[in-house]
Amino acid sequence: MTGRPVVVFDLDDTLVRGDSFGRFLRMLLLRRPLRAATALTAAVVLVPLFILPPTRRRATAGFVWLATAGVPPERFHALAEEFAVAHTAEPRRIAVALDRLRAHLDTGDRVVVATACADPLATAVCRNLGLDGVEVIAAQLRRGRHAFTPVRGCYGAAKPGRLREIGVTMPLAHAYTDSAVDLPLLRAAAQRCLVDPSPRTLQRVRAELGDEVTVLWSLDRADRRAVRRRGRAGRSARGC
Repeated sequence: MTGRPVVVFDLDDTLVRGDSFGRFLRMLLLRRPLRAATALTAAVVLVPLFILPPTRRRATAGFVWLATAGVPPERFHALAEEFAVAHTAEPRRIAVALDRLRAHLDTGDRVVVATACADPLATAVCRNLGLDGVEVIAAQLRRGRHAFTPVRGCYGAAKPGRLREIGVTMPLAHAYTDSAVDLPLLRAAAQRCLVDPSPRTLQRVRAELGDEVTVLWSLDRADRRAVRRRGRAGRSARGC
């Protein structure tokens, strides 16, 4: 590695809770009764396409078209900013990861957020999280004649390639994510961190990468895990 250490964070459920772009699309689809009714009708065809990776992009493109048809670009950007303000309210922020990110900035690391969330929403979410000085690599949309269309992704195995395009060389110093989908990113990092992973994700990542994975727990999640452990210990002591 040359130059400053590079640290990469996922966005959704790593820095902020929830599927940012999915929630944004739902908001757009439900804003008008006619648009919502059309989306519900189309969902019969589009939702099954999400099951298989080869057709997933077509399903996403269909919902993006339905959500943005007739919405002028300037209005779309304004709606993204409006949504980002609400989406990044305090209860949704993942403090344990945000604190780590700011610590990396304070030490002079180059910090990049690489996310499947599409711009302009991804950039608006990061800005409203107060992440000044952070580079954002996101999925890309293009405005067509009537609506926006996804033209480039930033999901899973695509992330290392997108990082190389902005001059990042491997290995990364650190990678943070909540998902096993980002195993390609974790493999490319010297230090791997999972943020509030599900038991299934933790098991899958450790099965591939061993114990060289740091797990960061939010306080509320760590408390719930401790309560469950105490409960299991109590049942074992009673012979239950």
